[in-house]
Amino acid sequence: MIITRTPLRISLCGGGTDLPEFYLRHGGAVVSFAIDKFIYVMVNKKFDGGIRVSYSITENVDEPDQLKHDIVRNALKEFEATGIEVVSVADIPGGGSGLGSSSSFAVGLTLALTRYNELSTNRHPSTFAETAYHIERELCGHPVGKQDHYAAAYGGLRFIEFNQDDTVSVQPIRMKEVVRNVMESKMLLFWLGKTRHADGILKKQANALDNGSTDYYAQKIKAGAIYLFADLDRNCIDRIGYNLDHNWQLKKELANGITNKVIDKHYSKAIEAGAIGGKLCGAGGSGFLLFYAEHKYHLDIEKALGLRRVPFQICDEGSQVIYEDNR
Repeated sequence: MIITRTPLRISLCGGGTDLPEFYLRHGGAVVSFAIDKFIYVMVNKKFDGGIRVSYSITENVDEPDQLKHDIVRNALKEFEATGIEVVSVADIPGGGSGLGSSSSFAVGLTLALTRYNELSTNRHPSTFAETAYHIERELCGHPVGKQDHYAAAYGGLRFIEFNQDDTVSVQPIRMKEVVRNVMESKMLLFWLGKTRHADGILKKQANALDNGSTDYYAQKIKAGAIYLFADLDRNCIDRIGYNLDHNWQLKKELANGITNKVIDKHYSKAIEAGAIGGKLCGAGGSGFLLFYAEHKYHLDIEKALGLRRVPFQICDEGSQVIYEDNR
């Protein structure tokens, strides 16, 4: 039995530029961090040689091709794994929360199957990130970018660059602990109450980026990520809120459906109550709203929104095996 734990992530700036439709032409950049909300994946040998997969439903089949869960189906085929049980449990609702849950699941499953097959984890996090991306994007056909897989595999606060030669550069942002703690304490995360399917919105973003019609906005989003990295790298957090707001205003221009009247109403309420800036996490449509505000305004923002606040901390650990029994 192998159990992996993989963090979810919050992207501060740069989302959308990690899509290959953009970064293969211009290069992309993202500032993001992993959080202490996790997806757990357990794999275990199945006695009768069949396949059992348990998530929001349970599937019992004979062959991977019979599975409805496309990530598990394609991962088992990629690793040539049969006679196996796969169980997943998440701290946050999956399937469109905006915190990169599907990619975190793919990374955690990739690590679990690698360990299950080889009884070794002597591989670089980028290997798991790229394999998980390959499964989700190329085998499953989900129009995702790469940032979520790298954030999940590496953990921590990172500046991630997506290069035109299809390589990825990952740099830790080494802030002083006291400054990072202050930054973290000024962030508020609110649950909008429902998930959404991101594929449709991501396809619109990808198509617009592919034909160059939104390059202007994506270039500015990329520049914002580079500026934010420069600020954080020198322990300057004064402009985070303004950077988040600027990024959000640009992100809304990438495709229809990223925002809606409900999201806009909550965003305006938070700003009026004292938030400096914020953004919707993920591709758009619903999920979680992130805001940055001085502590004295936090209660006012909570009251104004009337949404469930979800406390979190930055997680420095990426995907890892937390239990193994080879008997």
